Amino acid sequence: MTRSASRRPLPIKVTDALRGIRRLVATLQASARTIEQRTGITNAQLFMLRALEGQRTMSLGDLADLAGAQQSTASIIVQRLVTAGLVRRIRSAEDARRVDLSLTPKGRRKVRDAPVPTTARLLEALRAMSAAELRALVASLEVLHGRLGADGDDPGMLFESPAPRTARPPKRR
Repeated sequence: MTRSASRRPLPIKVTDALRGIRRLVATLQASARTIEQRTGITNAQLFMLRALEGQRTMSLGDLADLAGAQQSTASIIVQRLVTAGLVRRIRSAEDARRVDLSLTPKGRRKVRDAPVPTTARLLEALRAMSAAELRALVASLEVLHGRLGADGDDPGMLFESPAPRTARPPKRR
């Protein structure tokens, strides 16, 4: 075999890409299911709890930024955590308009006993990629997204069901 022949890249098949996507989705789904079975909360909820764990308090906006989510998405998840008694809302001492979030003792126990959430593991893997690898991944995902004809709405966080849509009141005439 000549030197140039040994350097030729192997042909990439569409089925290889599809298999890679399936493996990624299957890995993420299995991990998310394990989280829910072991903790009784979703991967996204556990990710939010872990983000709050190292802080005395945190604003909703800061939490959303940390999660790479829109504030409305983070708000839905936080409301579920508040309802479950895992997070509490506290009026900010510096600004009465601001509400800070903190873990309850029940929330601290939940985090202590829980495995690392899928979202945290995915973020670690993405952070370990080079800038060139990340650019290539983002560009490829954008192309794929566009070819699927998917809308540009924020998808929320991994494996977290959206808030139920409420019926709009009829328009007055």
